[in-house]
Amino acid sequence: MNDPRRTRLLTGIIIVLVALNIGLLGWIWLRSNRSAHRASRTSSRTLLADTLGLDARQKQQLADLQTVYFKQVRPRQRQLRQERKTYFRLTDSSFTEAQRREKALAFHWQSAEVELMTLAHFDKVAAICNPEQRLLLNHLLSELPGRATAGGAFRMPGQGGRGNRARGERNPPADAPN
Repeated sequence: MNDPRRTRLLTGIIIVLVALNIGLLGWIWLRSNRSAHRASRTSSRTLLADTLGLDARQKQQLADLQTVYFKQVRPRQRQLRQERKTYFRLTDSSFTEAQRREKALAFHWQSAEVELMTLAHFDKVAAICNPEQRLLLNHLLSELPGRATAGGAFRMPGQGGRGNRARGERNPPADAPN
């Protein structure tokens, strides 16, 4: 009589402990992913400087360039997002072909302005680099079009992607210093 009761009690305790273990493992797993994401966000500010191997003076110059660049580009990006929303509202049949063409050209013109600002920024970044760092920067910039379309977001080396990049590895350029 006491034995079946005891068996049920022990079985219940084991089930509760297994459920708690599963919950704890899930919580630890989710928490580690969150902290890894947070760490990658904070280190992304210095990712270019670290990848290029910039010294302290160059890092400060890069930080100044980035501050100026983002102050100029962010308002334009907001405006570009607004133009994109307006552009995609033109699916209504009440808009004429001329109106659609005008909005499309305005959208693409603003997009081109942002791209030109970005290229000018990277010209300034290249100016603070030594020749070896310039080679590596040119290699990174040559990979930008593929990164911008792969996965829908820009990724620097080590932030994931396809193939070896998913494991944080990257293939160095053939002409880059070791």
